[in-house]
Amino acid sequence: MKQNSVRRNRGSSIRSRVLAIALIPSLALLLVGVALAGYLITDAIKARDYARKIRTSEGPGIPFIVAAEQERQLSMSLLAGQDEARQALQAARPKTDAAAAQISAVLQGNFADDSTVPASVKQNIATFAGLYAKMPQLRRQVDAGQLPLLQTFTFYNQIIDQFTQGVAGLAQAARGAENAFARLSAIPIFNAAEEMQRSDALASAGLASGGLSGDEQRAYLGQIGAYHAQLEQSVPQMLPQVRAAYDKLVAGADWRTVTQVENAFLAGEKQLPVPQQQWRNSAHQVATTLMTMFVTQSANATNAAISDADDTLRDSIIAGAAAVLLAIIVVFIALRLSSRFIARLARLREDTLDAAEVRLPELVERVRAGEPVDIDEGGHFLDHGTDEIGEVAEAFNKAQHAALAAAVEEAKTREGTKTVFLNIAHRSQVIVHRQLKVLDAAERKQEDPDQLDTLFQLDHLSTRARRNAENLIILGGGQPGRQWRNPVALTELVRGAAAETEDFARVKTATLPSVAVRGPVVGDLVHLLAELIDNATSFSPPESRVELRGNIVGKGVVIEVEDQGLGLEKEQADEFNAMLADPPDFGIMALSDEPRLGLFVVARLASRHGISVHLRESAYGGTRAIVLVRKDLLAPVSEVAPESTADEAAPPVPAQATADPVRLSRVGRRAARLRPESAPAAAPAPAAPVPVAAAAPPEPPPAPPRAARAPRQQQPAWPAHEPRPAPENGRPQQPYRPEAPGRPPLPQRRRQQNLVPQLREDRPVQEHEDVRDDSPELARNRLTAFQQGTRRARETDVDYDNRYGDHD
Repeated sequence: MKQNSVRRNRGSSIRSRVLAIALIPSLALLLVGVALAGYLITDAIKARDYARKIRTSEGPGIPFIVAAEQERQLSMSLLAGQDEARQALQAARPKTDAAAAQISAVLQGNFADDSTVPASVKQNIATFAGLYAKMPQLRRQVDAGQLPLLQTFTFYNQIIDQFTQGVAGLAQAARGAENAFARLSAIPIFNAAEEMQRSDALASAGLASGGLSGDEQRAYLGQIGAYHAQLEQSVPQMLPQVRAAYDKLVAGADWRTVTQVENAFLAGEKQLPVPQQQWRNSAHQVATTLMTMFVTQSANATNAAISDADDTLRDSIIAGAAAVLLAIIVVFIALRLSSRFIARLARLREDTLDAAEVRLPELVERVRAGEPVDIDEGGHFLDHGTDEIGEVAEAFNKAQHAALAAAVEEAKTREGTKTVFLNIAHRSQVIVHRQLKVLDAAERKQEDPDQLDTLFQLDHLSTRARRNAENLIILGGGQPGRQWRNPVALTELVRGAAAETEDFARVKTATLPSVAVRGPVVGDLVHLLAELIDNATSFSPPESRVELRGNIVGKGVVIEVEDQGLGLEKEQADEFNAMLADPPDFGIMALSDEPRLGLFVVARLASRHGISVHLRESAYGGTRAIVLVRKDLLAPVSEVAPESTADEAAPPVPAQATADPVRLSRVGRRAARLRPESAPAAAPAPAAPVPVAAAAPPEPPPAPPRAARAPRQQQPAWPAHEPRPAPENGRPQQPYRPEAPGRPPLPQRRRQQNLVPQLREDRPVQEHEDVRDDSPELARNRLTAFQQGTRRARETDVDYDNRYGDHD
């Protein structure tokens, strides 16, 4: 489950990255499309709003200009001495104020806070407001006649000029060159109309005052020339309808009347060539026509700007929608392609992981198991086409092929090394077995206690060497030579394992449960326990003891090996327990800094049979190894083969050895050694001829080999305080040998093993045997042999070591 979770996380990561690669450009394009569409739409809306603001400003602006022009003309006439103009002036001023208030509100609302309005226009609006604020004071001065004529003329001109400059500024800031040109083409018409009104005001004042002064005359002359020039300049840019109105105006009587009056004033005449009322009506008509021409020309530019803004807005919406739609289509295509790409990558990833985690390990295991594998066929796992992904898959195939080829070569090398390894181990094992046989033969022939002690030491070292050879075979994957077919009692098995350690005397075995272990498990379990016992004795003080005990539990039988050493650190114990639970590869184990080959062999043997081994701290501060043998590996004691005699003769135990506990423990260790069924019985070693009276009592003939022969120990002579059984049929009966509970039976001599070959005859004694006459020398020899035998028996009984509780 954890591996599947990791795979899903990796897949999500790959999907996210690929989607990011595919979607980032698409989303960027989408954002660009949205931004472009937004910009175009916003710009079109601003252009339309700008044109509408101009149109809303022109509406109240024209009435204000007309009212201001009329008030200027009446104010100058009043200042020139025409009292009849006072009443008309008083009536015109409210109209001017109302128009000014309306245009001020429109200008403030439309342009004051608009960032698109040029700063010059905003300055014109502020100047206009400041000048108009001075209007009441100027009016009082005009009413009092205290203001010069040209100063009044200039003040009104400044107010109207702010409006004219503002219109020009708005035209320059118009969106689009064509619209800006159309607006600018209307300004000369407006200037012509304004300058014509200024010249009319000067003429009216001059007529009322009886003539224009020098400055007034020059000003009048400038205004007349300016507005005619403005009209002539604007004719080419006039709209057809405006040009038609201009032509009609120029050809009409009002234009001629105004022109006649203008020429008369320019000539210095003080009398009007036409009646004054006709002149006033004609001047008003010409001014109105010129202002109408400006409004028409400007309105056309404003309407064109609004129409262009609407068209631009429509086009912007269409273009923006098209850009967004195109971006969405691109994103959709990118998602489809990336999804297909991700699906292929996901399949490649799954196939790669399956090949790397399942198929390739299976092939490697087959290679290691020695099965034939076709590298060319087995190394081709992936087929994803011929594009870039297919090339990646093919590259992985090549890597897998190389890895598989390397695994094959490594397996061949390992197999060769393993073969050499096992060959050397088997050779060593054969030599050790031969050495043990030679030592057994030497021990049987030797009577000297010191020599026997040396032989026992060599026997232990040979046993250790045999176990080391078996360790090599186990590490090489082979099977040790010792095999059992029939179940063996747990007690015999544990004692056999304890007998293989050097410090046999330190190992104390408690009462073990009455169960047996099935034959195929016996050899490995003996080896396993021997390694644990050897570790316990090696890593604990020499004077301490190692305790063995066992109990029946729910899952089987538990065997505990507990020492009194320094114990293990928690980290080290955890490491060893992990190794015992899951033994690593021997190659990795051999390359570690501290290879615990004994524990590694224990782990291998436990893993082979499903036996659980766990290390923990003991109550003494040392280490306690807990071995759990499963139920299916056990058998009832009733299945154990019947008790048989030893398969080989036990070596003779001299009197000196029986008095030495260390030597006796070694004798017991040798007797307790658990021998496999396949091991042939060693032939009894011949002994030197001794007198008949000194020979050991005869024993039953040897039985055939059986599984897990019970260990035996050397028996002392018959106790002196108990009566010896009477012989039957002339032959001595087998002596009584007491056995302590929980202890192995004592070793027994084979019958007639110390007799000379001439006396080794096993024929029944006749019930009535002829009595032969013996010589005195023969009788003396018989009596001497009898005395020596009884004395040896008493000495052996007195010095016998009772540490194992064989008798009270």
